[in-house]
Amino acid sequence: MGTDVTEAVKKLPSPCDIKVHSVMCTKLIKLVDRVYKIIPEIEAKMPRCSTGIDSLCLLIGSIDKAKSLVQECRESSKLYLALSGKTVLSKCIKLKDSLEKGLSQIQMMVPMTLAKKIFEIIEELSRVKFSLNPSEEEAGKAVRSLFEGYKPGNRSDKESESKWIQIAAQKLQITSHKAILLEQRSIKKLLEQLDEGNNKKRLLLFSHLLKKYEKSIASGHIENDNNVQNQDYKSQTVDFHVDHEKDISGSPPEEFKCSISLKLMYDPVVIDSGETFERMWIQKWLDEGNDTCPKTKRKLSNHLLIPNTDLKDQIAKWCETNGITILDPFIQFSNDVNTWEYSTSSVNSLSSMYSLQLPVDYSSVSLSSLESSRVVEDTPEFDDDLSKEIDDALPWEFQCKFVEDLMTRLENDDQACKFISCENLVGSLVRFLKAARETNDVKAQRIGCLLLLILVTKCRSIKYLSKDAYQIIAKFLESEVIEEALAITEELSACQSCQFEIASSGSLPNIFKILDTRIKETQIPALKILYNLTSTRSIRSLIVSSDLIPKLVTLSEDDSLSRYCIAILTNLCGNQDNKNIIAETSGCISFVAKALESENCKEQEHALEILLSLCSQSIQYCRLVMDEDVFTSLALIIINGNDKGKAKAHEMLRLLGDPEL
Repeated sequence: MGTDVTEAVKKLPSPCDIKVHSVMCTKLIKLVDRVYKIIPEIEAKMPRCSTGIDSLCLLIGSIDKAKSLVQECRESSKLYLALSGKTVLSKCIKLKDSLEKGLSQIQMMVPMTLAKKIFEIIEELSRVKFSLNPSEEEAGKAVRSLFEGYKPGNRSDKESESKWIQIAAQKLQITSHKAILLEQRSIKKLLEQLDEGNNKKRLLLFSHLLKKYEKSIASGHIENDNNVQNQDYKSQTVDFHVDHEKDISGSPPEEFKCSISLKLMYDPVVIDSGETFERMWIQKWLDEGNDTCPKTKRKLSNHLLIPNTDLKDQIAKWCETNGITILDPFIQFSNDVNTWEYSTSSVNSLSSMYSLQLPVDYSSVSLSSLESSRVVEDTPEFDDDLSKEIDDALPWEFQCKFVEDLMTRLENDDQACKFISCENLVGSLVRFLKAARETNDVKAQRIGCLLLLILVTKCRSIKYLSKDAYQIIAKFLESEVIEEALAITEELSACQSCQFEIASSGSLPNIFKILDTRIKETQIPALKILYNLTSTRSIRSLIVSSDLIPKLVTLSEDDSLSRYCIAILTNLCGNQDNKNIIAETSGCISFVAKALESENCKEQEHALEILLSLCSQSIQYCRLVMDEDVFTSLALIIINGNDKGKAKAHEMLRLLGDPEL
């Protein structure tokens, strides 16, 4: 296969040999050459499945078509090429898109080191823009205007005929007897290849006019040149938007791009090293068995992916301002590689309900920032403001003022968050919160909780939290600062090392109580916390599912809460006892079956995962599911769902014994 590609590239003509559209063809040659150079690596790493072979064939087919197009622009008639300029432009665009598509399919099938190289090539392809050369475009307009005079009902006078052919010839540099002879030969060769039709008639007309006006064309003299060129061309101008993304005045900030894919992030997540990546690509990196950060090379102590929704919001605002739409890379890949053979083996790990977790911005400190920290630490004012703990020997109002001032500063100064000393501060803040609760000082409780929220999100101080800290937060879950306490708990629940402390601190009963209220502002974060906690097997055993599952069924009646409920049930159904509770809880299977009708593919996948888990264990459960008349919903998912949903729906039909299978 590599030999075929080599031959295809070798046969590409030199840009200097191209008669018309040389700029576009030169760009196309460079693109093909860039892709060709990576193909040996792709062949060495490519899985020999049908999908991999098809993707590689797509690349090679595109290269072959590019060769044919460039060869045509080298050998064909200049006048004919000018007339077909829009077609050539369209072909160049399609070939570029085809190369991008082939590479996009392949990048998910190869190791990350090679995938990153492929991304760089895709980036180069995306930056290339094709457009017609203005002079050649003018020649095309002149030729089309010439043909207008030969249409039925139009009158072609010799004066206009002469001027249009001379303008076209001049723009295409057919301005000598030798050039005219070469053009005639090209026309003759092309005529031998064409069947009868309009194109053949046009070529014959070209040949006739070149002979008829050879003398005036070769002299380079065009009578009333200005008058002719100022006329309105009867044919429409070319208006092609080559790049599919809207041109923007500035490039996106580098921190908005994934350092693996080099693209704007759709779902940024933070890993243990503190670096942020696109979820799909860092997950692929980890799935390949890597245990280091791709950027810092630091060994990872865990594989947690913590959503960075703060950064996601910033990216969304930037995209809205600049008119950019970011597509989910997983959906893009699913659309490109429409085969279950690949998606089941490589993308199953992407099914987590990551949209439920809170942002955590654990930014690692770079060497440059460490250097700057030495300068800052030498400043007495910095030490006074950020290096102190809360002195409980001071009058209460002074303690409150210190906490409020520090909270305000850290909230508005991300740089200060990097250098604050948290070890003693967190302990003194917990003592402050205890005192605030004992004295029922709600304002002090609120500013203390807000400061603690900043410390755990921005200042990487989770490791300094004691059992007392978790217990006081749990108590605040049934107080007037419930919203602040929920925000802290949600933040902590996204960190696996904190989940056991949350579950054992007494928080769970209070979270269950919150679910019984009708206040969505607190119900939603409570559900997010439960989703994060139930995602860990050891923590699931600490949650009384017989109490939780009926609550989820009741809450699912509210459409705004149902997606959280179905996600939690998906986590819970990994346990056999929980499967029994799900099946036996009144209305639970009905709720899950209804979720199959959701327009959200993620909800459909969760519902299918639960039903598959139940039906694969018990014929009795299959009957319960069949009683909900799920066949129509399954059929619609097979037609309209994504690859994962379609595959799971097919498996469901098999388990339920659909006679059509």
